[in-house]
Amino acid sequence: MITILHTESSRQWGGQEQRILSEARELKKRGYRVIIACRPDSRILPRANEAGVEACKINIRSSFSLRAFLRLILIMHREKVDIVNTHSSKDSWLASLAARLTTRSKLIRTRHVSIPIPRHPFNIVYRLPHKIMTCGVTIRQAMIRDNGLEPGKIVSIPTGVDLQRFDFSIDGTSIRKEFGIKPDAPLVGTVGIIRSEKGHFHLIKAIQQVLEVKPETRLLIVGDEPKGDTVRRQIKELGLEKQIIMTGLRDDIPQVLAALNIFVLPSLREGVPQAVAQALAMKKAVVATAVGGVPELIENERTGILVPPQDVEALSEAMVELLDDREKARRLGENGRRFIEEKFSLEGMVEKIESLYRDLLR
Repeated sequence: MITILHTESSRQWGGQEQRILSEARELKKRGYRVIIACRPDSRILPRANEAGVEACKINIRSSFSLRAFLRLILIMHREKVDIVNTHSSKDSWLASLAARLTTRSKLIRTRHVSIPIPRHPFNIVYRLPHKIMTCGVTIRQAMIRDNGLEPGKIVSIPTGVDLQRFDFSIDGTSIRKEFGIKPDAPLVGTVGIIRSEKGHFHLIKAIQQVLEVKPETRLLIVGDEPKGDTVRRQIKELGLEKQIIMTGLRDDIPQVLAALNIFVLPSLREGVPQAVAQALAMKKAVVATAVGGVPELIENERTGILVPPQDVEALSEAMVELLDDREKARRLGENGRRFIEEKFSLEGMVEKIESLYRDLLR
């Protein structure tokens, strides 16, 4: 049996952590042994336990933790790990050095985000892996162009959507009832961890403009804000508590998406966002900013509408257009579902990852 060790030093629960668990769960079904090494206070740990995926607690608080480094070496040797797959910066430094210096394990680094990688001579963490996996073509191209990495070393495998879980026939009535939203009220939503680069402040300003012409509109903001309640404070200061509903972190995302008329991604920086792919799978019209790998999912006017980042006017105009033109919204949603079925299925992702593993171990 092939044993895979994923390492993740993040404490949060976002698209990156969701992909790790999705990979682990699906590869376990295919006969692999998968272990996730994560912090004891991480949000992926209880979810891995719930999913029946092996997890071990390692307190990776810095890139220089000797205790975490030695623990990783012990796990790699004791569990006879064949493939080590690192994900965040801190765990990548520790696990990459552990794998290359002390074990026979093959090393993969997954790059989930489009943040530029610093170019300095001591940043060797991307030189250590046998292969680098990116979640989008845009990220791969940037690493080749800006960091001089070998094209043959990097493979793009986009995150797949579980088309059975994100079934467009799901009913979202319960979500509207829970938050007191009328069945016929226009409902816009966004899903994702709440950080400054996600552009929530711009979305709130855009919704203000939408409300001027469509006062019955409501906005759902779904996700956790790990660094405080800055978005909630902005909503309160603007007196929009009744129009904008913050739900916090939720696991019933298919039902949330089913309740929406439009899904909006106002990000200033992105990889290839899972939330957009999931919304497309649910046949939702999408308005998104043209940043990072978003255009790999949204072809403007075919699978959604692209707007410039930080452009509040364009964002509000696109939302009003789709709320007014329900036939266009329906057409974009239909195109989006077909696109996800063809290019971004969960099964397709796992098959590509298996192929990468076979190539490495060969």
